[in-house]
Amino acid sequence: MKPTLLATLVAATLAFGAQASAAITLDKAQAVKSVKQDQYGVEYLDANDPKVQAELAALYRDAGWTEQNSPQLYRVLRAEQKASPKLMAPMVQTITTENAEIQLESMFMHLGFEVVDTGTSKVFRAALLNSEPVATQATTLTLKLVNEQGQQLARRSTVRFIGDDPNNLNRKTSFSETPAELAYDLISRSKKVMAEGLAFVVKADGSRVIKRLKVQYNRSAVMGMLARELGKPYVRVPTAQNVMSPRKDKLAIHIEDVRRANTGMGINSLRTGGFEYIVEHPKDTRKADADDRNMAGKDGKIMVCLNRDYGDCDYPMVQAGGDYNNIPHVTIPFKGSVTLNTYISDLFFPESAIAQNNAVAPTDILIQSKESFANRLSENVDNTRDAIRRFFTIDYKMVNFLPTTTLSWDIPREHAVFAKPGIFERRKDAYWILNLGLVVNELGSPEDAAELGITPEEYAEWNALGNYIVASRDANKDGIHGAVYSEDPLQFSYSCLAKGSLILLPNGQTQAIETLNIGDLVQGASEFDTKHQETLRVADISVGVEHLPMIKLTTSDGEVLMLTESHPVVLANGEPEWALNVKKGDEIQTHDGLATIAQYEKVDYRDKVYNLKLERAEGATAKGESFVMFANGISVGDLAMQAENEFDTYKETVDDVLNRIPSEWHTDYLNSLEIDKK
Repeated sequence: MKPTLLATLVAATLAFGAQASAAITLDKAQAVKSVKQDQYGVEYLDANDPKVQAELAALYRDAGWTEQNSPQLYRVLRAEQKASPKLMAPMVQTITTENAEIQLESMFMHLGFEVVDTGTSKVFRAALLNSEPVATQATTLTLKLVNEQGQQLARRSTVRFIGDDPNNLNRKTSFSETPAELAYDLISRSKKVMAEGLAFVVKADGSRVIKRLKVQYNRSAVMGMLARELGKPYVRVPTAQNVMSPRKDKLAIHIEDVRRANTGMGINSLRTGGFEYIVEHPKDTRKADADDRNMAGKDGKIMVCLNRDYGDCDYPMVQAGGDYNNIPHVTIPFKGSVTLNTYISDLFFPESAIAQNNAVAPTDILIQSKESFANRLSENVDNTRDAIRRFFTIDYKMVNFLPTTTLSWDIPREHAVFAKPGIFERRKDAYWILNLGLVVNELGSPEDAAELGITPEEYAEWNALGNYIVASRDANKDGIHGAVYSEDPLQFSYSCLAKGSLILLPNGQTQAIETLNIGDLVQGASEFDTKHQETLRVADISVGVEHLPMIKLTTSDGEVLMLTESHPVVLANGEPEWALNVKKGDEIQTHDGLATIAQYEKVDYRDKVYNLKLERAEGATAKGESFVMFANGISVGDLAMQAENEFDTYKETVDDVLNRIPSEWHTDYLNSLEIDKK
């Protein structure tokens, strides 16, 4: 068995290179009753409003969902809210675990846009994310892209999720797409690119939430990406009408020069689209199954080890003078650059006045988990600008008639501290998101504009705030080619035995784990035959410091062992199971045979922890083979077995889904298997 953003940055687009203007309400007069939640543009609509229900019903019928094949969806849509309708759903919910109080946050955000190569063609895609801090019965998401005249720029998408998938937890994503060639043609003739998202959520307690989010994408960012991917000219604006007379003729000439330069030189580099970027940290550099310590290689995840330093850790545990604010913390370096075809005058931060008065996300870094846990760097420092502005540099120049700025960052690990209660937890696919809140001007620097004869007043008309984001790719359970994010996700890991754990030696004696050295011999077994004991050699040793409560197991034989919750314990059938999931009464393997767990408890522990990587003392170790050892008589896994069983990759069957969702949703779910795949 293998055990298994910026929450309020809703104006941001999370695909790298996707720049968003302020999240704005496109229709000044709302047709339905709504309350704007905050400056980021999310509106909560009245679930009892007939106009809202009619709008959703029309979308559902267009998706092929009728009252006959989706009866429960329509039933809850039209149900009368018994309590007084609350248009403002809670943004944050605090849950108490045995380790910490964890704040989960409601998120509804546009994930920006990308161009995806399907193998036969290129597709322009926009994405939408919703995540709730509580369990849900069902969620529907609708996303559409239009221009300033309301004309559709991409196929409208309406998707549904029944229950919360345990592999993806609270995160639910919708995509809207169209052929890239068609998108280039449509958007080149449009002045604006706008996206609208609509979410209908039925929570586990039966309450309903309806959200609307509207944003305006930066058209030049969209065109730049399409131009780069298709090898076509980068068209900055369709006309020069937005510039005040009488200088617009000079700007028009400048724009034509840009077009001719791009076309004539055949520019088809990343720079043409304005999206060249480099990420040096965080980066996936080591393999979890490396045969040798610190062996280079990629395994598709950035492993952040919370209590150990070993070769599978891309970022080993570090002790930076103890706990930060008295709680365990995570530190990760950030280093990279982005080159944009615009002029960047500065970055703005959460403390900046413009960030308070505009619906544009400020410069910040977020770590977000699938279960809606989110921790921003700005939450852990007194002033974000004072803390990290010094680690950014701006280099501007005009290249081939295009304003070009390279923004670089190099934030040392000790200055990127995430310390929100709950961050120090084992997590699969924790997404990191670097949001760049920028002050930009497409015309170039004020000096460049002056050379064109553009007045300061005219130049000011082109000043804008925008977001560029570099982030982890979104985990995509549907296997659709491409992803919203560009970089590998983070994984947080820890697994060790308490100091003083006695390891069985081949001579029948025991030795404390902290006194063992590389090359020493121990008694153990292969994962392929855990009951056949043999002599093994210590190939490597991991040492760390534990912050979280440990699991204390007591067997029917009187053996007692303390280990971290994700350390594998070998069950009677030879399968590994996390210590966290072992229960009183379970049978486990010991050096003498089988024993029963007589007592299971969590205990506080603040000391060093250890783990061993083992290899066969005689004969070859099979590729990927892991081993068990006997700690205080109990059969437990080594470092390699820990890596194998780090996270659950189990896929649900139809029966599994039916067992976990309420029975009233069974008809909708079974029908959706055929309807929604079309």
